[in-house]
Amino acid sequence: MANFQTHLNGGIFVSVTAVLGLHGAGLVEQGATLDYFALGVAGSLLPDIDADASKPVRAFFNVLGVAVAFAMTLPLIGKFLPLEVALIWVGVFLCVRYLIIEIFTRATVHRGIWHSWLGIAAAALATVNIAHWTMDRTAESAWIAGLMVGIGYLTHLVLDELYSVDLLNSRVKRSFGTALKPFSLTDPRSSLGMLAVVVALAWFAPALDRGLLPAENLPQMAVVVADRLVETLGGLIEGAGLAVQSLIDWIRTGAANL
Repeated sequence: MANFQTHLNGGIFVSVTAVLGLHGAGLVEQGATLDYFALGVAGSLLPDIDADASKPVRAFFNVLGVAVAFAMTLPLIGKFLPLEVALIWVGVFLCVRYLIIEIFTRATVHRGIWHSWLGIAAAALATVNIAHWTMDRTAESAWIAGLMVGIGYLTHLVLDELYSVDLLNSRVKRSFGTALKPFSLTDPRSSLGMLAVVVALAWFAPALDRGLLPAENLPQMAVVVADRLVETLGGLIEGAGLAVQSLIDWIRTGAANL
């Protein structure tokens, strides 16, 4: 499978392309470009939260611990002494960072349900609900945020599958098919549980205005996004061609000196 740096680079590339396409289609409000880009990159690292000691797991539970600690202690300010509030904050953070993460890692398996289409849907819909109901974002903004997380998440799974194919030795690794799957075949209970979560998140998600994307604007949006993809992919292909040519020249030079 792809390593952390590969997932990070892939997430950055795809997120930049997606944000530029959405911006060109007029769907990104002023000043929100960086936020959507960050969500796309975060989504590209999110599937590895089921890996026991991975960087995304530690980073995710660090952020979650801080967020939960503030959410629980801010309403207590003025009702308790500052030292008591600080102790409660530290206790909540340590509970999330070390106890909850231990329970989570024991209950999940790497390349399990989080590496699936249901995982993409759950992450995207959770982002939509959080952005709309807790951060007071409009339905349009919340759904675009969820879209960016979903795009980044999908990028991670695609990279895992691509790295399961060894082109040099012309073989397919045993990990092929374990990332980009509809649901976890080995754990039906996790699949049913995640499906229930997805249905619940979809139920509570804000309704999207049907006039948000008028039919006459859809072709323009598709053209803009396609142009961005062709431009960036063309640059990658050209760069890969130059690298291959340089490698061939180096091999020929070495063979000539033998």
